[in-house]
Amino acid sequence: MSKKYQIIGLLFLVGLTVTCASSGYNKGQFNLYSIDDEKRMGKEFADQLLSEYRKRGRVYDDPQTNQYINNLGQYLASKSPENKFDYHFYVLKLKGVNAFAVPGGYVFVFTGLINYSQNEAELAGVMAHEIGHIVSRHGTEQMSAQLAASVASSILVAGVALGGGNANLAQLALNVASTGTFLSYSRKDESEADGIGAKTLYHAGYHPEGMVNFFDRLSKKVGDMSDLEVWLSTHPDPGDREKHIKDIIKEEGSTEGLKWDSKEFKAVKGKVSRIKYPNQGKNKKTK
Repeated sequence: MSKKYQIIGLLFLVGLTVTCASSGYNKGQFNLYSIDDEKRMGKEFADQLLSEYRKRGRVYDDPQTNQYINNLGQYLASKSPENKFDYHFYVLKLKGVNAFAVPGGYVFVFTGLINYSQNEAELAGVMAHEIGHIVSRHGTEQMSAQLAASVASSILVAGVALGGGNANLAQLALNVASTGTFLSYSRKDESEADGIGAKTLYHAGYHPEGMVNFFDRLSKKVGDMSDLEVWLSTHPDPGDREKHIKDIIKEEGSTEGLKWDSKEFKAVKGKVSRIKYPNQGKNKKTK
């Protein structure tokens, strides 16, 4: 078969696999992956990612911290809309102020984020934002858009459909482990995740102003810009997001009595604040 007809056949395959959510939160959103596909791919990718981070000594195995982050994450996930995924939370020993979500319900939290947060509401706000990306299926939507963008990407779709996607996931895992980033989301995606995050915080009993305070402090950081640079590598300007979150707070109603902090957060923050990070200065993007 000629290359021309191979390409036509692959494009036809792409057409057959294109799906749009027909109901629920993601109704009408273009996505090449079913929920089951996303769960399976997410687990494979998260496993490979953990393996890469463990090789680099970046997985934080402290039981108290891991239990705390898992308990907080599971509680927040239970208050988010459309719980279609089982959630898994991991702590990475990385100095940067960051967290990221992997499709299918996997969230990675940097120890640097825990240390930078001034209270539990701030930390919960960032985690709720990442949960928002998973609820909205932004990861597989972005991957779908990239795969459908060219004939070359349609070949990748065929490879994944035929069970040959492991090499691509392995390469993506290497890239994420090296840079601390997953995918670059659009402003629309970030705004949607902020909205879900703020509402999730509110329904979980946390003061959503924690998100506002976090972004405000980060955007005003001067002097050592490393924290802001790490955040901006995967997120838009924090200052652009505060008004949107404040508007959502007004819509949700009174914030009286909502939670700001806990003794558990203070204990965990005290522990991670004493971490000695390896390879300081040798890998600026992942320290």
